[in-house]
Amino acid sequence: MKVGSRPELQGLIRKIYHGVFKGKKRITNQVSAHAVRLVANSVIAYNAIILNTLYEKMQVVEGVSQTIIDEFVRISPIAWAHIAFTGKYHFKKSKSGVDLDTMINELEKHLKRCFWKAA
Repeated sequence: MKVGSRPELQGLIRKIYHGVFKGKKRITNQVSAHAVRLVANSVIAYNAIILNTLYEKMQVVEGVSQTIIDEFVRISPIAWAHIAFTGKYHFKKSKSGVDLDTMINELEKHLKRCFWKAA
């Protein structure tokens, strides 16, 4: 996973959108700067929710060594390699949100297969 700083993430977002977040007026640029920060903060919050839930599960599962937990807590929520910033997305009005539980369960299965069995 690509890990960096919040300014790097914001710079990447501005770069990917090729000037979409630029305007000719000062107020437009201020709104654009807020939009970039909103996207970056959403990525960080999304990652933090997933990492925290997995961490809580690791605390109660037998067979997860303290070494693995210590390594896991070093993962930064400021990572974006798994986020696709480009493309066309269609969001339909729906009563259901992002299914984080399914996503977390899949990550947990992967962790169990690849890491939790390791000492």
